Amino acid sequence: MGLGGYAQGSGLAAALFFAKAGSKVLVTDMKPASFFASAITKLKKYPNVRMVFGKHREQDFIQADLIIKNPDVPKSSPYLRVAKEYGVPVWGDWTVFLAVSDAMIVGVTGSKGKSTTATLIHEMVRQQYRAHLCGNIGVSPLAIVQKINNDDVVVAELSSWGLHGFEKARISPHVAVITNLFPEHLNKYKNIGEYYKDKEIIFRYQKSDDWCIANRDNAETKKRVAQAKSTVLWFSKKPFRGDGACIKDTSIFFSQGTEKTRICAVSDIQLLGAHNLENVLAAVCTAMCMGVPARAIQKSIKEFRGVPGRMELVKTVGGVAYYNDTTATMPDAAIAALDVFAHKNVILLVGGADKKLNYRELARAIKKRAPKLVLFKGAATEKLMQELEKIKYHKILGIVTGMKDALHIAHAEAKRGDVVLLSPGAASFGIFKNEFDRGDQFCALVRKFPSH
Repeated sequence: MGLGGYAQGSGLAAALFFAKAGSKVLVTDMKPASFFASAITKLKKYPNVRMVFGKHREQDFIQADLIIKNPDVPKSSPYLRVAKEYGVPVWGDWTVFLAVSDAMIVGVTGSKGKSTTATLIHEMVRQQYRAHLCGNIGVSPLAIVQKINNDDVVVAELSSWGLHGFEKARISPHVAVITNLFPEHLNKYKNIGEYYKDKEIIFRYQKSDDWCIANRDNAETKKRVAQAKSTVLWFSKKPFRGDGACIKDTSIFFSQGTEKTRICAVSDIQLLGAHNLENVLAAVCTAMCMGVPARAIQKSIKEFRGVPGRMELVKTVGGVAYYNDTTATMPDAAIAALDVFAHKNVILLVGGADKKLNYRELARAIKKRAPKLVLFKGAATEKLMQELEKIKYHKILGIVTGMKDALHIAHAEAKRGDVVLLSPGAASFGIFKNEFDRGDQFCALVRKFPSH
């Protein structure tokens, strides 16, 4: 249910997994077939696969033995209600994976920083183990299940919907990492409590010999992790008493019991932004609890340049630096990006679709940092504009319905020494397929600019 738009994403990976296993597979998606050209080509090779596009049919949900739900399908779907009435089990790709693999899982969740933290953990852990990176980065575990042996380590970025698959299996990862908790995805949840409850799945079924790595500086995380039955390691940007990682005297230290290990200097970190200090500290705790040597951890930190789409310098054109931060899909992430360039003139490409989030703080941050704005049309943009109007902020260069127009305006306005920053603080749907499509369009157009 829901084929999805990613080449290795949950929907297509699940369909191919069951097709190869010889099951009778029905793929159904509300979007038209034209949206899925390359996926359909892959699925057509299997005579046991049927496809229905542009609609869902009630009888398909009644007659199925098992429904695999794409993470993006809301729990409130009437078709899932029908399946429940008829006793048809609804799983996710992670539920399937957990049923067929005994590999050790390091799960990373949180409202911000998941991708960067998971990718850095993978870099550290693979110094010691055969490791695989998958999850909410666009790669379903079912897309790589054939490559994974039971003694391998799977590092997984887990959204709240990905965690539903663990809830169904009543399993939590052996190592659970929570970067932070902030209001997010309120377009899909009844309230913020329901969203946070889903996040707790990452440690809910842990045992005493499992590990939970959590952010001591984030009040919501601290409160919820108090319930964990596993061994907790904290990370903080300030020194504290207890086990975990912290920053002291411009260095990162890891403490456990009476042992204290210096990992590296803060200046060894290549990532932009104070928020990335927390991501590095989380990764340090994870690698240390898994027995990765401190020297290997330091090497990974020094070499890690970040993840595409997260404060990624795409190109400098005529002295203007173009940064792709497309994965900033919530206001807090856009605020963090603006803070990085506090002493620069910034042209900010911002706005888009709404996830029922509040834009007051982003408006205040914009007033403080004073960037010029190019706005993507959408409900989040309307909210942001209302907040900007209240505080009389009018540095708006234009409202656009595509990346080409956005960059045309920004490129014409930018002067040597300026930064053009794509950090939307909003969802991408409506104008783009997803946030990665938004970032890809930005990068492709910027790379076509002449370098002088």
